[in-house]
Amino acid sequence: MSRLTGSNQAANDSAHQLQVHLVELELDTPTGTLRMATGARDIDWAGDTYTRGGHLLGFGEIEETAGLLVTSVNVALSGVDSSMTAIVLSERYLGRPLRILRGWLGEDGKLLAAPVAIFEGRMDRPTIQENPEDGSSTVAISASNIWVDFEHRPGRTTNHEQQQIFYPGDMGFQYAADIFKDLPWGRES
Repeated sequence: MSRLTGSNQAANDSAHQLQVHLVELELDTPTGTLRMATGARDIDWAGDTYTRGGHLLGFGEIEETAGLLVTSVNVALSGVDSSMTAIVLSERYLGRPLRILRGWLGEDGKLLAAPVAIFEGRMDRPTIQENPEDGSSTVAISASNIWVDFEHRPGRTTNHEQQQIFYPGDMGFQYAADIFKDLPWGRES
């Protein structure tokens, strides 16, 4: 998603570095944005604290493409804390941003350079998997990149089916499919 800057390339090539991933889930809840990190300690960056371990179990493979293709990623969270399950069940995060950043820690546990965004998308499709044997549960949230809505046409179509959604029983567009064809507005037919 992003190219490495000189300082990031130096951090990546450093002999004394540890790669870390920072995950941000922007929620429409009183708690606001969840910030989590892989690794053994909390990470402070840009005035925010990314909590270690905790809820974040990991995320799936991120595919890089040169074209304008829809890619997605699954982020697995621990469902042991009922707050994560409540967030998924309340669906107050659908369509909200999810970001995954990659950074490098030095021996002192601080970031060597600003993290690089490796995925940015919108959250959708929650799943909750429960294991009755050990009582554990996993909450998975998938996110699709910004190209998922590339061909989406905003607005409302003038057809009978859409009219029934907004005005049940109204027959004003009953014959719209027969009347409205490809009208050559602004060009010769």
